[in-house]
Amino acid sequence: MSGPKYDFLLLCRARKPGIKLSSTTVDFGPCFVTRQPVPLRKMLVVHNVDSSAISIETDFEKKPHLDVLLVPGQVLMPDSTDEADKLQIPILFTPRDIKSYSETVTFDFNNLYKVDVLVKGEGIPLQLELKDPDQAFLDFGIVSVGGDVTKTVPLINKSKKPVSFRLTPADVNGFNKCCLSCSPSGDVTLKPREVLQVELRFNPKVRLPNFRHDLMLEVEGNNLMRQGEPIP
Repeated sequence: MSGPKYDFLLLCRARKPGIKLSSTTVDFGPCFVTRQPVPLRKMLVVHNVDSSAISIETDFEKKPHLDVLLVPGQVLMPDSTDEADKLQIPILFTPRDIKSYSETVTFDFNNLYKVDVLVKGEGIPLQLELKDPDQAFLDFGIVSVGGDVTKTVPLINKSKKPVSFRLTPADVNGFNKCCLSCSPSGDVTLKPREVLQVELRFNPKVRLPNFRHDLMLEVEGNNLMRQGEPIP
């Protein structure tokens, strides 16, 4: 080889994108499995603390129990004091079976840097039951007009987590016309193994024909209302 020879000194520095995640674990904890499954939602917040725009993608494919709502081609602009510049990614968990769930969702930043986020939860049965199953049918018998009879029915939470609910007659107007009342009548939260004494009162003001009314449970699980069901 002829000719002059030149030496070049090349200096470079590599760094990962300046990304901050609210968490690398999204834990839904115990969640009730209902007859009509309803998605439960948590938000994963991603903040670009870099000086340049950063793209974010995921190859996670929707599953019956888990979905990640990330728009393809999403770009995060550089750091800003504006909260709106933080990307909130909805994570939807829909437990359908009584078991533990665990999935890893990988996020790809700039097609160079990957971050794994663990999403986990547990499907559990809703076990809000009568302490004495024989009280599923409550008979006040014959009560004279002007009489006042109150019966107590203990309700127990055998679930692994607290249950928020309310007791509601299936036919509110018919229930009231029959001079029936139920206590408590508002929202109630029962801790695991806790017992609630439900009072049912019959105070007839006039003669009434034989009647039968169902008392329903309107259960709130993870902030989602479920259709009322007869007390089991």
